[in-house]
Amino acid sequence: MLARRLRSLVGQRGWLVAAVLALAACHGAKSESAAAEGKGGGGGEAAAENKPVVDQKIASAMAAAARSEDKSARGGEGQPPADGILGEDGAQRELPAGSPAQLVLGSNGAEPRVRLGAARPSNGLSGTLQLSYRSGGSVMPTVDLDFKALDFKGRPEGAGGATAGSALRFSFVSARPAADQPGRLPENARAEIAKLKGSSVDFLSAPQGGVQGERFQVSGNNPMLQPLVQGSAVALAALALPYPEAPVGAGAYWMVKSRELAEGADVVAYRMVKLTELAQNVAQLTVTTRRYLITPQIALEGLPPHHVRQFKSEGNAKLSLPVGAAFPTSAEVQEQFATLVAPDSSPQQSFPVQSALEAKLSIAP
Repeated sequence: MLARRLRSLVGQRGWLVAAVLALAACHGAKSESAAAEGKGGGGGEAAAENKPVVDQKIASAMAAAARSEDKSARGGEGQPPADGILGEDGAQRELPAGSPAQLVLGSNGAEPRVRLGAARPSNGLSGTLQLSYRSGGSVMPTVDLDFKALDFKGRPEGAGGATAGSALRFSFVSARPAADQPGRLPENARAEIAKLKGSSVDFLSAPQGGVQGERFQVSGNNPMLQPLVQGSAVALAALALPYPEAPVGAGAYWMVKSRELAEGADVVAYRMVKLTELAQNVAQLTVTTRRYLITPQIALEGLPPHHVRQFKSEGNAKLSLPVGAAFPTSAEVQEQFATLVAPDSSPQQSFPVQSALEAKLSIAP
């Protein structure tokens, strides 16, 4: 029902009516799962008030390398909130607004070991992002975005009292439909997608990296372009990862905790990063991500005023990072979001909203 409402709103915008492909059958099966997860989720926020919120999978992996004296500091024996919603107080205890990303090294891996990361230039970074995004039972066109990263003045919303760090703006200098599409695009799709030029994603981070504050801006006067910029922000966050100060080798892993945006909403993100291979002076990294909503609302275009009952966000990424480089030269990102939403107009009813994105990033050396 909600998916039909969203598709109706999309159709009202004009150009996407022929580009949007219904995925009702696919998402119907997933919706039952999301709805089932929503049952019994009440009280999760209250549970978060008293328990550490670190995802149990991440906590278990960290506890395997760091001894018992560190477990309580990282929440190694805690449980995440059952409904995926931290609440403002819980988020403040986990990572106060404006705080830099926190990194905890679980293992420095085997010899040989190298120092990852480098001083991050505020200018000169450029690359291409290919993004495929679907939301609310509909698929958007796959787009190729060329971007440049420049420093900017001012702080993203949510940076609070953060101290000065690296302020980086990813600006889209061109946008076009990708060669491979999930369906046939209308003739005017290329012109509409081109309006993404001038859109931007801003990250504020500490000198060592990691998201500290974030915002995005959509150009083109077409609200239906917003999910593509929101999805781009999620994908580009992979480029902002901090790296351990100590040298690391194959088998090393560490956890990063940061405040970010997902589905247009503030979240606390936990990432388990593993160095799976170190060969030819290039580190291959895998990243597993869990996110927890801070307030019970998301910001998807066309969604009515609502209260989120259940939120689940899981992601995986693969990065190739040359030793001594500030940023990966390539990245593949997959993210999935499952949300159970109760409209304010019908608080006794709930609707599952499924979103997913796939992105490929290529960075100029």
